[in-house]
Amino acid sequence: MSGCLELAAEESERLLSDLINSINDFICQALRGEPAPWTALGKLNVNEFLARCRHHGVVALLFHGMWNYPDWQNWPLELQQELEQASKAGAAHDLLRTHYLRQLLKALAAKDIPCITTKGEALAVSVYKQPGTRTRSDSDLFIRMGDIAGVRQTVLDLGYRVASTVYKSHQFTVVRPGDELYSIRFDIHWRILNSPRFARVLSFEEAFEGSREVPGMSPMRILNDSDALMLACMHRFGSERHDRDRLIWIYDLHMLVTEMDEAELLRFSSNVVERHVQNVCLDGLCKARECFHTEIPPRVIDMLTTPTPAGWHFESLGKSHLGLLLDDWKALRDRPARMELLKELFVPSSEYLLYKYQKDNRLWLPLLYVRLVLGGLYNRLLLR
Repeated sequence: MSGCLELAAEESERLLSDLINSINDFICQALRGEPAPWTALGKLNVNEFLARCRHHGVVALLFHGMWNYPDWQNWPLELQQELEQASKAGAAHDLLRTHYLRQLLKALAAKDIPCITTKGEALAVSVYKQPGTRTRSDSDLFIRMGDIAGVRQTVLDLGYRVASTVYKSHQFTVVRPGDELYSIRFDIHWRILNSPRFARVLSFEEAFEGSREVPGMSPMRILNDSDALMLACMHRFGSERHDRDRLIWIYDLHMLVTEMDEAELLRFSSNVVERHVQNVCLDGLCKARECFHTEIPPRVIDMLTTPTPAGWHFESLGKSHLGLLLDDWKALRDRPARMELLKELFVPSSEYLLYKYQKDNRLWLPLLYVRLVLGGLYNRLLLR
């Protein structure tokens, strides 16, 4: 009996996987501008399709890509309306977010605090024809480590609240109180990424030197295309919780590569090989080619298949949580910052613990503190 149940569960899982793959393939086909008749999906429920589009962050992109194609008229009316409404709501949110982003950037510039806008927010205004089609729930900013205190005070002066730890995860989140439907949130990074594997691949000084202004968006600065492409590739592998095959992230890669000529892509390849991140970059470019038929020059692929240099693996400590923590300790030179880092690691606020572990009863707190400390030590001593 148990064997039959296991077989039934496996079959159900296989059917679900096949359904998800067919929807993903259909979305890619539509985004490539190829014929995408709704009948190709059989009797698929509209809500199931919408759920996949939202997961992939391509609702607005799909609407703007499809609404003037002949196949659009054959899509279910309910689906057309949902995509259109979601797209309009996203455009409205985009205008509001842009207003507050520019306000924050001007406030930082007035205090001579340099800042780089990264990830989805930067790509929206640089490689997407319509910024609102690049779905994003927040805006990412990259700052110097020495400017953490100045940025915190600036956002507080503007009426934001700090909604996370500041040092533990190499970023802090600030939120503007208001309507949750159009919430304004900024993730302010003082490392290029949180993952120990990638946190030190690109320093702020290197990033800023190669950055550029966005015409008409002063004082916004963004990464150059090569650094932006490297960051987008690394971001897919930045967390075990990420769905690396999320289509909006892969479409970012497609858009960036399309903007670059072969010479630029070769310089990009040389750079990522030098920084030992060619494997994740190769994976990202191959995924873009698979999903969106992105043209990748063969010489670029050849460069990215370069083996990792011999002897580099000795850096297991340097690439680990413990290695990054030691590096943070050295880089955070003032005593208050170092003390706050230790506090966040070992004695964070009770509110943070209850939120992190999804508990309501404060009686859990002693056990949660033990769990946090032992879990943190375990992760760091594993050198992973």
